[in-house]
Amino acid sequence: MEPFIYISLLSGFGGAVMGFILFYYINKILVSWKMRKRVELSKFSEEEAEALLKKKGFKIIGKQKKADVITYVNGKPKLGYVIADFIVEKNGKKFVAEVKAGETVADPTEPSTRRQLLEYKFAFKPYKTLLVDMIEKTIQLVDFEYPVYGEDRIFRLILISLVVIIALCLLWVFVSIKIL
Repeated sequence: MEPFIYISLLSGFGGAVMGFILFYYINKILVSWKMRKRVELSKFSEEEAEALLKKKGFKIIGKQKKADVITYVNGKPKLGYVIADFIVEKNGKKFVAEVKAGETVADPTEPSTRRQLLEYKFAFKPYKTLLVDMIEKTIQLVDFEYPVYGEDRIFRLILISLVVIIALCLLWVFVSIKIL
């Protein structure tokens, strides 16, 4: 009975190893196939996006343009880059166009898309950024502004104070020369 147990254990172990190896290679083939499809889709989407941009009156200045970005980590500069799908121009203004073909990533308020568009604004300094949605076949004009809190109220308070002081000074002058 002992040889039967050893043979069973060895067969089970061998089967598990073979299953793992088979799973590993099938997974590798599927991932490679998915990546190939994704690349094909993105290439097709960018070709369609170029046609859409031209149709909407944009002139293509560059494709897959790279801009260097220096990131300081603990005071030490690290050179990196960002790559924009298109640099386009319309009415003498430069735009960076990002092409998206997924449902959620075509939303400029989605965090990863927003971060990417903010990087483009910083690196390329365009007039505005365009988000080309290849699902809906639309072009969204995107710009950013940071809200200012508190400073606006202080400015208004100072302005109102100055107006009140000037009014009181004028009143005092008129009263002292007995016009009022």
